[in-house]
Amino acid sequence: MWKEFGFAKNLYDTHPVGADKKGEKLLVGRQKELKSLRNRIENMRSTVCIEGPNGVGKTSLVLVAGYQLERETEKKQKASIILLQDPFQLSSSETAVDFKRKVYGKIASHFIEHEKSLKDRLDLQFNLKPLEAWLENPIFHQASAALAGFGGGAGRAPNQTVGFDNHGFFTIVETLLKKAFNADGGIVCILDNLEILNTSQNARELLEEMRDDILAKHGIRWVVCGARGIVKSVATSARLQGRMQEPLELQPLNQEVISDLIESRVSIFSIDKHACAPVSIPAFQHLYNVLNNNLRDALKFSGDFALWLYENDYCDKNNHNGYYELFEIWLAQQSQSYAEATQITPRAWKLFDDLCVLGGSISPSDYELFEFKSAQAMRGQISPLENHDLINSEVDETDNRRRTISVTAKGWFVRFHRRGYET
Repeated sequence: MWKEFGFAKNLYDTHPVGADKKGEKLLVGRQKELKSLRNRIENMRSTVCIEGPNGVGKTSLVLVAGYQLERETEKKQKASIILLQDPFQLSSSETAVDFKRKVYGKIASHFIEHEKSLKDRLDLQFNLKPLEAWLENPIFHQASAALAGFGGGAGRAPNQTVGFDNHGFFTIVETLLKKAFNADGGIVCILDNLEILNTSQNARELLEEMRDDILAKHGIRWVVCGARGIVKSVATSARLQGRMQEPLELQPLNQEVISDLIESRVSIFSIDKHACAPVSIPAFQHLYNVLNNNLRDALKFSGDFALWLYENDYCDKNNHNGYYELFEIWLAQQSQSYAEATQITPRAWKLFDDLCVLGGSISPSDYELFEFKSAQAMRGQISPLENHDLINSEVDETDNRRRTISVTAKGWFVRFHRRGYET
């Protein structure tokens, strides 16, 4: 489909940009934040934190920052920054030990996969074959037996307990990190989407359990990302304050840089001089505005429009006038279809409209702003809006300061329709 438009791939891919030169070019409008993040990773030992709305580009920012630092320090022995590109996520069903094993497994796999280049950069005077065997077969090597460079003699015995297995494996990885990095280097690990733990209490308890262990290990530089205020809430808790930095707050991209964002994607992915972007710069700016400046949502629905064009035989890479008129028709149809499928009481509509006017995100404790006598009374009007997917409600009873009620992408489309297709 994309070749029909004149492009090598989806212009509107919603995944984070790559940790490479192409990703560096695609990360537009974030020079100030990129500089700040790089400085925090390279020069601070405490955990780096990023807070921002879902879809704002937190993971992309970390990947590009890590890529740049790795490239710039790759010739510095024992002072290198290395990026582990696959982000980690915490779940409430796993323990701190479960998470640690997952992290150490990925670190070990990364060292094994890049052993040759890392030896050149980090002057590692040992091979990693025994570590690879450990990952493939959970057998404990007594006293690091046969672990060349880690020390120890011969012989091995089967592991009898999970705890014993974990202890041996953790010791080997930590030894590797100490030999690989001095205090100025480390492997950058991303802990992403902290908000999926649902409450700040869950997140705080897990991170506090890891505070003096995996979050403080030599050779690991952590960047923790989250939305809806959860990172700020956790980072300022009594036990984590000082170990976690005040969050770098990432705001939505300014409208002024949207043209640069689309131009960069067109330039990088174009394979035909006649290539015509399905969603032009003015159309994307309009959609971005409709969706309350949510980049991920704007990219997602731009892809949906491109699919609509293709499946209705409107695709023409020689269409020099673009598809703006068709885009306006599609946008109106999309908004109308969402609105017509929604049956809401007048009081709930008033709450929804007032919520949109206030920016689309509030806390349950803000009930008085909407002329309710209690949060529970407001809840009765929130429920139908949730049931129609116009808002997303994540109530954190442990921290009412968090802004946990937010208008969804579908909600913003309905708002666009209710305003007579005006933003």
